[in-house]
Amino acid sequence: GGPALLNEQAGSAMEEEGIGLAENRAIRGRWPRLAAKFNPFSMGRLRAWMPLYTSGCVAGLHLIASITFLLIGFALHTTSQAVVEVYRDYTDPTDFAVDENGVGFFDVTVDRHMTAPIWVYYELSGFHQNHMRYIKSRDDRQLRYPESIRATQRPDDCKPWLMTGHRLNYPCGLVARSVFNDSFSIFSNVSDGARRVEVDSSAEVIAWSSDVSLHKNLDPEAATVSGNVKNERALHMWLLKRFPPVECVQVALHNEQKLVPAKVATRIEYINTGDWIEVLDCTGYTGQASCSFVREGKPFKCEGDYEIRRVENWGTQSGHFLVWMRAAALPVFRKTWGKVDSDIAAGTRLRVYVEDNFPVLPFGGRKAFVMSTSSILGTRNDFLGIAYMSVGSASLCFAILLLASARSAR
Repeated sequence: GGPALLNEQAGSAMEEEGIGLAENRAIRGRWPRLAAKFNPFSMGRLRAWMPLYTSGCVAGLHLIASITFLLIGFALHTTSQAVVEVYRDYTDPTDFAVDENGVGFFDVTVDRHMTAPIWVYYELSGFHQNHMRYIKSRDDRQLRYPESIRATQRPDDCKPWLMTGHRLNYPCGLVARSVFNDSFSIFSNVSDGARRVEVDSSAEVIAWSSDVSLHKNLDPEAATVSGNVKNERALHMWLLKRFPPVECVQVALHNEQKLVPAKVATRIEYINTGDWIEVLDCTGYTGQASCSFVREGKPFKCEGDYEIRRVENWGTQSGHFLVWMRAAALPVFRKTWGKVDSDIAAGTRLRVYVEDNFPVLPFGGRKAFVMSTSSILGTRNDFLGIAYMSVGSASLCFAILLLASARSAR
């Protein structure tokens, strides 16, 4: 039976290890458990099969791999080439002039038909968002739980940009402070009464779905951080000026008329520390918000070629702010700025006005405007297809060399 066979295998294994017949029987009789350890499996003496590949077999495997990789690479490259992209670097002041309102423009022509959705990006080069000191300078608790903020708090995570005067910055930290603040206004058919190309920049569209619910706004008109003092006076709520609850947007240009942005007005108030501070001239942040506006330094009524638009995602919930707060891993990166939901025909000339607020030349960086369609693989990326085809080509060369060497050996 089974025990007898195991005992016999153990005996033969012990004999192969140089154990004599008498000792063999003694061990098997007195220590059966020890004898059981001496078997072909434990001694590593099981029969094995080791295939020996011929040159023809290896060449065939390389040929199959090369065809597979070449086909996948060709499909990826074709898909990438189908993406239509418009790219314009606007770093150098020599080819991008800015007027007295801080606005410059450039014209781009769409070579091929662009099918919606069309994504608008900004690209930065030489900006290291992954620098350790930079990426740690933020306070996520301040952004997620604004009800816990107190004017006397001094979160160490936000250093070195923590205070402005006697007031805590909200939000604080270098990551928030350096938020990209250029604005793009796109107009089509500039020569005969240009109309604005609508770009959807809502948080639900441009930010990661997991980030949309992360940030909560602190009501500037409430008094939760310092007794009976309004939050907008107790804290330095600087981000509201960049992402206000209401915007005045210029929607049309006539006869080569230039873009003149209308900004939300501010008012000067006195606080108990003896300082005069600037706060946004808006009311009803959490309800029907309304704001006053200025244009070219003068009070402005938003009408005519301008229209008032209420912003659902204002302040720290702005889609632009959420996108910026997700740090990029590389010093050259693109971030989503908006989405165009209408097609743009081939040959269309677009004029892009830029409110130039984000300096890049001081640190040797560059910035660019990008419009692109998308595919199942995302935006244009030729690298993946080229990489697959390169591997396939290398495998094909190996197959040919192996076949040639096999022939010469015969």
